[in-house]
Amino acid sequence: MALMPPITVPAPQPRGLRYGLFAAANGPLALPEHGRGGGVQYVPETCGHAHTYPVDCPDDSPAELKIFDPGPDTVVFDPFVVYGSLNCGSAGVSQSDLIRRVTANLVAGEQTQAESALADELAAASAGLGTATDIVDAVSRLEQWLYGAATADYGYVGYIHASPDVAAYAGQAYLIEDQGPVKRTPLNTIWSIGGGYPEGTLFISGQVTVWRSADILVPPLDQVFNRSTNQYNILAEREYVVGFDCFANSIELDLGGSP
Repeated sequence: MALMPPITVPAPQPRGLRYGLFAAANGPLALPEHGRGGGVQYVPETCGHAHTYPVDCPDDSPAELKIFDPGPDTVVFDPFVVYGSLNCGSAGVSQSDLIRRVTANLVAGEQTQAESALADELAAASAGLGTATDIVDAVSRLEQWLYGAATADYGYVGYIHASPDVAAYAGQAYLIEDQGPVKRTPLNTIWSIGGGYPEGTLFISGQVTVWRSADILVPPLDQVFNRSTNQYNILAEREYVVGFDCFANSIELDLGGSP
């Protein structure tokens, strides 16, 4: 037992956010003002394909042998709001401390919420590749689907999205390599690993981008103070849009069968 009451000290500061979507994706980029209410739309530049034709005096003209692909469709991604909250009494705490604490709550959890929103988008776009027997089988089939000429034939670096429990199995199978700030498979596909992705499902997609509003909104504290209970009910909010290019699919994985 301590000989005297403890002394109050500043709280230890976080070492940094865990690895996840914010490290793996493009961004977070600044979300334009109109995008906060209307989302974003763009024409992806990563969805193209190329073809071949023979050069040895074909019977038909080369132009007749060539395939002309349609341009990619415009993609649209809706906005969503992520918030942190705090219910706290007014005694012994400054308003600046309250704002700092509720902002810290938002920052601690917003990556998980962004991952969860992206997982919903990926699930809606996925036809599904069945069930994998182990982590090697899962990664193999996902990458074959995205990069294989018989399927998506995606020419750029893709993303595999997975829940945290996948990381240890993938590492044991030498499927995770640290390259600078991101983790990649041996084929260079980027891992996005986080708590917002559902357990038992792995997704693969084209390029992923995150947009978010630059400012965190905290209402004036005098507007959220309940005088009857002497309590603050505080929110810290900011708007997000998360999107992916071109292709997405998924595979189920029973980790009990992994090596």
